[in-house]
Amino acid sequence: MKRGALAVLVIAVTSCGADKAADPTIVTTSAQAPAVAPATTAAAPRAKPRVLLIGDSTLLAIDHYDAYRALKGFEYVYDAKSCRTLGIPSCGKRPLPPNAVEAINHSDGNFDDVVIMAGYDEWWTSFPQSFDEVVAAARAKGARRIIWLTYREGVPYKLLTGERADEAFIKNNQTLRDKVASGKFPDVVLAQWYPHTPLHIGWLTEDGIHLTMKGALGLADYISRWVAHAEGLPCPMPATPGGAIEPVCSNPDPQPPIADLMTLYPQ
Repeated sequence: MKRGALAVLVIAVTSCGADKAADPTIVTTSAQAPAVAPATTAAAPRAKPRVLLIGDSTLLAIDHYDAYRALKGFEYVYDAKSCRTLGIPSCGKRPLPPNAVEAINHSDGNFDDVVIMAGYDEWWTSFPQSFDEVVAAARAKGARRIIWLTYREGVPYKLLTGERADEAFIKNNQTLRDKVASGKFPDVVLAQWYPHTPLHIGWLTEDGIHLTMKGALGLADYISRWVAHAEGLPCPMPATPGGAIEPVCSNPDPQPPIADLMTLYPQ
């Protein structure tokens, strides 16, 4: 299992969906989180933030289930690869996919935010150094904020070696908390994906980390609300079909998972 002035939220996906071209805002390539202070706003309407989504096979579900329609309210570059690691060489068949640091370095232009949803194949011994390298790469891309999704715990997922990965997920989450608490990473915020996704809501597959169709929509919606919250923008969608849209989006972590996703995001 296994660095600026713009924001970073990282999520990884391997390929692109069929309906991305229909949305002009989309640019593609092949414990409780603290509240985030809204970004400074000008009197004139703001342009949509530009966000880099870096991920592994967990983020790939958005592509697999064509859930791009729930990525709303920002322009994005979506880059997810199966078996992607953070700073060490990725796993899987050769040619190995670029790790998260390489993917960030090779992305075009600067970003307001970087979203990270990768690292499920990074072991806990390499994770602290890889975290530092990912943050440095994101900062070099001008990110104001890096939004890092926490890892699922208590799951049966195993590495390619057959080794159960849960020990690493627990330790990597603690490393995330320790890094943020150190005060050296004020631009990193933790999106509490793990406690936000209890097993009973039907978002997860049997291995406890990969997603169902409903989970893919839930993940895309969750990322969109986190970006809006981090940027001090209105929520991209109401919490329930036909409901009111918050003028400044609340932190989604204290809120229950969105229940009626298929009605909120019809095909």
